[in-house]
Amino acid sequence: MNIYLDTGLLLKIFSAEPNSAEAVALVQSQGTSIIFCHLQQTELQNALYRKAARNEINRDELAKSLKRIQSDLDHGILQIPNLEWPEIWTNADRLTAKYAIATQCRTLDVLHVAVAMQLGIKTFATTDMRQMALARKAGLKVLGLGSK
Repeated sequence: MNIYLDTGLLLKIFSAEPNSAEAVALVQSQGTSIIFCHLQQTELQNALYRKAARNEINRDELAKSLKRIQSDLDHGILQIPNLEWPEIWTNADRLTAKYAIATQCRTLDVLHVAVAMQLGIKTFATTDMRQMALARKAGLKVLGLGSK
């Protein structure tokens, strides 16, 4: 898949949320494998645990979501790329200096865009309006679902 999925969009795939069906359809229209770096993995798992803490999902739903992630990793649906983190940090710093005032993007949002750029991915899918603005300014094609 030549598209980078922000964690907010990934969350809609692995947990029932508004626009989940739209997120699943987007992924299905793009191909069979999903780039899934450790940044996305950690942030996604944290988001699921936080949903459980807020009683938005129960423990069984949390366990099922975590098992689906592991199963998708095991079956190659989620593919962990090799990343050059020094290059990503340098690019994230450059993006921050150039666009943070205009977009008000958070650090993790900037890191996701920098990861996509380092991987040469040209399309970025997100649910976050600020991140959409940053990705566009960085020269990426943006696909969005709803807003944050």
